[in-house]
Amino acid sequence: MSKTSILQFLSSSQPRLLNLTILPQAPEAQRVFQQSNNVRIPFPEAIPLGSNITLAYATPTKISVVGSYARKTALLLNSNITVDVAHIFQVNDYRDHRYFHKRAFYLACLAAGIQKANTPALVVLFAYQDDNPLQPILTIQPTLHESAGCAYQSWMIRLLLAAHDDIFPLEKMLPTKSCTRYDAVDAQGDHATPIYNATIRSECCAFQDACMLGAVWLSQRGFGSSRSTGGFGQLEWATVMSLLMQDREGAGPPVLSPGYSNYQLFRATLLFLSTTDLKSSPMIVQSSSFKPTHSMNPMLFDGSKGLNILFKMSRWSYDLLRDEAQTSLKAINDPLADHFQTLFINKVDEPWKMFDCIVRVPVEGGDDDISHTGHVPDRAAGLAEILYEKFSFGLGDRAQLVYPKIPSVQPWELDMGPSHSNRMADVIVGLFLNPEHCSRTVDRGPPVEDKEASTLFRRFWGDKAELRRFKDGTILESLIWDNSGSKRAVIHSIISHILHRHLRHYRHGSDHGHSGAFDRLLPQQTSTQPSILGPFSAAMTSFEHLMKSIRAMEGLPLQIRQIFATSPALRYSSLLAPAAGKQQRPVRPIELLIQFESSTRWPENLFAVQRTKAAFLLKVAESLDRDELVTAIHLRLEKPGRKLLEHSCLDIKTTDGLVFRLRIYHERELGMLEQTLNGRIPCGASREEIALALSQHKRKCIQRPMHTQAVSTLVTRYPLLSPTIRLLKKWRDCHLLSLHLADELVELIAIHTFVCPYPWQQPGSLNSAFLRTLGFVADWNWQSEPLIVDLNSGLDKQAVEAIRARFDAWRKLDPGMNRMAMFAASDIDREGITWTDRCPAKIIAARFTNLAHSACELLRKQGLKLEPEALFVPSLTEYDFVIHLEPAHHRKSSSFKNLQNNSRGGPFDATIDCSQSYISELQELYGDNIIFFCNESATSIIAGLWNPQTGPRCWRVGLRYSTMPLDKEAGGAEQRVTINQTSILCDIARLGGDMVRKIDQK
Repeated sequence: MSKTSILQFLSSSQPRLLNLTILPQAPEAQRVFQQSNNVRIPFPEAIPLGSNITLAYATPTKISVVGSYARKTALLLNSNITVDVAHIFQVNDYRDHRYFHKRAFYLACLAAGIQKANTPALVVLFAYQDDNPLQPILTIQPTLHESAGCAYQSWMIRLLLAAHDDIFPLEKMLPTKSCTRYDAVDAQGDHATPIYNATIRSECCAFQDACMLGAVWLSQRGFGSSRSTGGFGQLEWATVMSLLMQDREGAGPPVLSPGYSNYQLFRATLLFLSTTDLKSSPMIVQSSSFKPTHSMNPMLFDGSKGLNILFKMSRWSYDLLRDEAQTSLKAINDPLADHFQTLFINKVDEPWKMFDCIVRVPVEGGDDDISHTGHVPDRAAGLAEILYEKFSFGLGDRAQLVYPKIPSVQPWELDMGPSHSNRMADVIVGLFLNPEHCSRTVDRGPPVEDKEASTLFRRFWGDKAELRRFKDGTILESLIWDNSGSKRAVIHSIISHILHRHLRHYRHGSDHGHSGAFDRLLPQQTSTQPSILGPFSAAMTSFEHLMKSIRAMEGLPLQIRQIFATSPALRYSSLLAPAAGKQQRPVRPIELLIQFESSTRWPENLFAVQRTKAAFLLKVAESLDRDELVTAIHLRLEKPGRKLLEHSCLDIKTTDGLVFRLRIYHERELGMLEQTLNGRIPCGASREEIALALSQHKRKCIQRPMHTQAVSTLVTRYPLLSPTIRLLKKWRDCHLLSLHLADELVELIAIHTFVCPYPWQQPGSLNSAFLRTLGFVADWNWQSEPLIVDLNSGLDKQAVEAIRARFDAWRKLDPGMNRMAMFAASDIDREGITWTDRCPAKIIAARFTNLAHSACELLRKQGLKLEPEALFVPSLTEYDFVIHLEPAHHRKSSSFKNLQNNSRGGPFDATIDCSQSYISELQELYGDNIIFFCNESATSIIAGLWNPQTGPRCWRVGLRYSTMPLDKEAGGAEQRVTINQTSILCDIARLGGDMVRKIDQK
């Protein structure tokens, strides 16, 4: 229906435009027109008083349908109509806006004619072509239609103007010429007007698939032909490709070959954009006489048209285009990246994902001296130019790219002026930060002997600049920044100083968006070290001392081969970093794994192996009890009463208040478990218990040490990885998913953002890293896509295919996803179910992705106004009941003498976390019938969902939960029962005692 309507309008537009009333060419044409029409002429500038310009309108010489719709490469149902203006121009009209004044009057006559043609179903508005104030155009749209309560516009036509190619001499319109005489400057002076000249020239002017690929690629990255979207859209892409297929005089063969396929053309164009710097080395096609002058703007000059194809691109938009092209090529060459998803599906231009830091500066209210000449068309562009220069110089190597985004201009009514209220919006400056240099507190400037450079340095920084003598004896201009409160405090201080000093009138109302706001959400750091890993220094130091003490022990039957770290605290990824000294919260043990040398004296029975481990640990405890660094030792059993799961461990408390939990790894135990599961070794345990013991052994003793080592290496390679993991764990805990999502699974998801960052580059701030990770979770279709993370660059294409084949096999084996919902594999764990076996369940995995999707939707709606804390507020309406706990009863010190270990240093545990013990007890008793949710890092509420399988059913003997009868249905022969929710909740409250404040039930 929409396609039919646009075809009908296009077929009737030509006679309609050709039959408009012709106005005589006279000096009074403007006054006569305004008296007889309700249309305001969209002059780019007022006609100077005393000007002898003559305005006129005549029948167009030609009307054509052009653009992607005519080329059949359109992605949306829009079209362009080009009207060739009649011969109303004189040879000198290119000077001083005379061409644009006549053009604006001609466009107003067309608007008045269409308005009088009795077309109530159409809406005619003025707009700027590509946000260029020198090029007003007409937009024609159907009136709003109502469909299912929603208003929509089916299509839009833009009415463009074009002039004959030979009206103005080409040599006068080159980018190096000046066509305005504001200050009586000669036409060959330094005041060139390249945008002014190119605007006039632009109106005098196998492959389809590649154009469509380029159009989609550009659209997903926010690029378009308008200046507000970078000045490089589908038209520019197609033009660049056509120019690259032409021979260049003295420059060798064409860059693109007509024999290339559509994908080869697309990739070769990306390669050209990424490797060719058209700012420092302009490219001239079909012109041997034109010699460009020095300019910082990109230039791809078409000599046949006398036009710089990239005249609408600014320096920063060209830098961003090259950066996106380079990133896309890296993704194409990465075997782990989904090329199609990365290039054409992912929406890249969402500011909160794309940029590491965002600064908003209002255009209105600033200085009036910002230029809006032919070089900088309007005030917003002038402000963007200043912001780009000041931020680029001020941030230096802290920022890899500075991108000021100019606000766009909305269409306006024919009887109104341009929508200046829209134009007076904000310039959004996006920054790509370098995490290695962001937190640098001292900047070294020029030496004091360089008078000129020192003067420029002090002129830019003002009182902030100071002379300092460094350790190497040099005396330099320098800057000292304060980084207290946040790792991104230096960036904020620099931006604030630049705005205050160089854009004083603009600093009121400007802000930094939510840049750096996520840093404050991490738990308060107790370490005084400036490094991101500083909070974990106490745990690492204590771990090294304990390792030395263990290796120095004497009298053990076997020598120690290796000590493995398996705790998140020793891979810099725990939410709460262990702190030395007196603890105000429960001390969570730091887990270690010790391996002795091989020996044939180990028993062949699994139960005997566990007893042997306990004997070894008692011997270790006896040796460490004499160590001065150890204050308490305690041997405990995990899951007593369950044969194969009854593992012994040794808790060791050091003098700095940290607790380490030591286990023993026996390399032959894995084979014994596998043989027992296959029935080759007799065992009194059930097959289910053997399978569970095998799974836990692989997880704790094999995969976790390798995972800890890999994450520790990556954390030192990517400075932002540790805070990203910790913040993602905080988000998980705040939404009460602590019991269901393993730490290692959360870490793999966060690592994926860094090792496979496409379609972006490496994140440069915690904001972008965390939000991109949330975006990945929201878009992750875990039902049909595995998570594959290359931790040590150990995966090739064949390995990835093997992992995907294993995932497909699991889906065929378990189509209902009852055992494995999410599949998370890596180069050290290619099975993919180590961290997701039976947990999370399908309902938990769906909630995990739905929560991330809701967070992303909230970000899109509120943008820079969003408070980051809003993403961490849990919703309790979906749960069947919520248990509220008393904070005062969460932790109690043991006051009973028989519960205290009177070893050196007093009681072993500083406090007892009653809430965690309570949750463990609830899961043990009711885990089959209730799904519990809680925040393990700060337990104040416990939520629950009743298992749907406990709903109404026929009564039978042996139901494993309390039931209550239901009323018999008419004619029903069997008694139906359901779970007794009230009774179970009373038992839960009774079990919690004074700890439970109240229980809310839906």
